[in-house]
Amino acid sequence: MKKVIGFLCILFAFQHVTAQEFKKVQTNVVINKFDAAKEEYDKILAKKPALSTTAEAYFWKARIFSGFNKDAAMATKYPNAYDQIKTNLDAYIKADPTFAIAKEFGQDPFFDVYVKSFKDGVTSFNSKSWKVAAANFDMAVFYSDIIFSQNWSSSKQKFDTTSIIYAGYSNQNAGNVDATIAYYKKLIDNKIVTPELLDVYRYLLIQLTTKKDKATFDTYYKISEAAYPKESWVEYRTDYIEKNLSIDEKVKLYDDMIAAGSPTALELQMFGDMFMTGKNAEGVSKANEDLYIAKATDAYKRVFGTNNQNFAAAFNIGIGYYNQFSALDEKVGENIKALQALNANRPPAPKDPKKKAAFDAQTKAQQDSVKKLNTVLEAPIKEKLDGAIEWIEKAYGVIKDKQKLERAEKNVASRSVDFLATLYAYKRDKARGKDQKAYDEFDAKFNQYDKLHEKYQ
Repeated sequence: MKKVIGFLCILFAFQHVTAQEFKKVQTNVVINKFDAAKEEYDKILAKKPALSTTAEAYFWKARIFSGFNKDAAMATKYPNAYDQIKTNLDAYIKADPTFAIAKEFGQDPFFDVYVKSFKDGVTSFNSKSWKVAAANFDMAVFYSDIIFSQNWSSSKQKFDTTSIIYAGYSNQNAGNVDATIAYYKKLIDNKIVTPELLDVYRYLLIQLTTKKDKATFDTYYKISEAAYPKESWVEYRTDYIEKNLSIDEKVKLYDDMIAAGSPTALELQMFGDMFMTGKNAEGVSKANEDLYIAKATDAYKRVFGTNNQNFAAAFNIGIGYYNQFSALDEKVGENIKALQALNANRPPAPKDPKKKAAFDAQTKAQQDSVKKLNTVLEAPIKEKLDGAIEWIEKAYGVIKDKQKLERAEKNVASRSVDFLATLYAYKRDKARGKDQKAYDEFDAKFNQYDKLHEKYQ
């Protein structure tokens, strides 16, 4: 302990002696005689070159050239005055991180660098020289943070908001994503909320989505909702979910949301759209495709339950059923082809009566097993087919009598009549030769919708 105390005493004595070395420089700076201060400064370093790397030497040189920089005549004599300020101030900050000397003898050099870097940043910003602007505003923020943290400014704010906004925008346009995120986080963390900064909150959520940083995304999503409650933020949350969560995670999140009874109609719509799109994603298994369709249908039904005029939700439910119907119908087609192949490739029956009977029995069993597959599919096909018709007709019913259709309404109307014509034609053909009454009914429905095809073109 004694050795440590002794070292501290020696260090303090050295600092005190060094400060005394620059006493005449200090005196001349105080009375604004910067030329005389420089002469004294040069004399000191000529005698004791080792002092050139002390915090005092860096500080006083920066102060001297700060004085030159403010005087037109001296600035002409020393055209590199600003460079001297910046070089020595940077060295001083490293040598005296507590800014003890600056606190006692003045902060002019800090303001010089801050003001110039800000002005140069604005010039570069206005000319869209984004990388140069970003570098200048980075510097302005660095020095303004020192100024405000040390309470050297007449303003009592925590930091220079304007410099940070400029630095964020410049870095964003320069493609410096991490730097931009840091600046925007600082604005948001300090609850800077203005109409002009709405895009700052949006940008941060987009980048956190790209970075797959769920914890941070969730934090700033809640902050954004609270800061701009009238804005719709759910699409950003849905975008994060769609891009970064696995199928199982998406489904669990949806199920948890439903169980909590918390979803809004917009959230349900977003999940429905996400699931409907997700079923077509590359690498999605057939099982997960069916799961996605089921979840999308569930979400859209809940949406329609809150607003029975939501034709888009009804149409999407119908399309979900149609997709399921189509998949089942394809299986029927595959089974028919398998049966045809079985018959085409059947070897000749044996001539021996006993062997022929066994052969025929085996053939029939094979045929029956394939036919049974289609029999099993009849009920689910009818369910999905009827579901598709029901919901597409509901969608069409909402908009069919409107005098003038918007673009989205016209698109749904056009697709609805085409789908309905196709579906009723399918039902008609299935009834052919089996149920004349049903055949006539479905044929009338087919003609009703088929003749509307040109109406919405």
